[in-house]
Amino acid sequence: MSAKCSTVTAAAFLGGFFFFGLAASAAAGSLAPHRAVYSMKMLETAESSDISSVTGRLVLEWQGSACDGFITSQRIVNRMGSKRGDGFVSDFRVSSWEAGDGSEFTFSLIHYMNGAAIEEIEGSANRGAEGGDAALSKPQARKIALPAGVLFPTEQLRAVIASAESGKRVHSAPVFDGSDTEHHFDTTTVLGNKASGGPDGIEAEPGGSLSSMTYWPVQVSYFDPNDSIGLPEYEVSFHIYENGVSTSLVMDYGDLVIGADLVSLDMLPSPDC
Repeated sequence: MSAKCSTVTAAAFLGGFFFFGLAASAAAGSLAPHRAVYSMKMLETAESSDISSVTGRLVLEWQGSACDGFITSQRIVNRMGSKRGDGFVSDFRVSSWEAGDGSEFTFSLIHYMNGAAIEEIEGSANRGAEGGDAALSKPQARKIALPAGVLFPTEQLRAVIASAESGKRVHSAPVFDGSDTEHHFDTTTVLGNKASGGPDGIEAEPGGSLSSMTYWPVQVSYFDPNDSIGLPEYEVSFHIYENGVSTSLVMDYGDLVIGADLVSLDMLPSPDC
């Protein structure tokens, strides 16, 4: 497993996705390149957790097309307080490229703690009808076998939105997002009712351009396929708009729950394809 950031692993913080493919996950023909900034805060913490506070920013930028592939870059910087009285600054920097047909995926992640690099993951993956494999070059060279039907992040959310548009309530699939150095994740997504209109509260002004669009509330649970207990490692809930912008984000790691509010949204030029 990747190195831990207190009670939160790199895999959990990057959530398949959650961000990772979220920005590029709208239905075919409606992808909207954009740069979104989210303000992060702690919503809940368990007595067993050492974390007492979380404040920070998540910056997500997505660009690309089905012809040239999708490029996602993210940075998550949080100041995390400790119940012991000390604290630390966690800084995740992530970049990825996914082929327009979902067949190839390259990824790079660096995690800094108080300015010092403590973790680096880098590699590529491919998939076909019978499954695929991921080849890591960092932290050490190794291969991970991927099961039949595995999806990469962009393709995962495309499938989720296709399920939502067809009226399905549950979508399940194995997913590889590059955040774990040992395995893929089995995911189960629960889909809410179709709705329309911009976000409320603190997200209302930055999300004003979404007011005429459709969205779906979703919750994605991520499971370790090698864990026989059957409980998710973490869960992510959010509203996904038809153009790929996400709002109302909540990340639940069991002993720590973090929320992220949209505070800035810039739509970027759409490339010709």
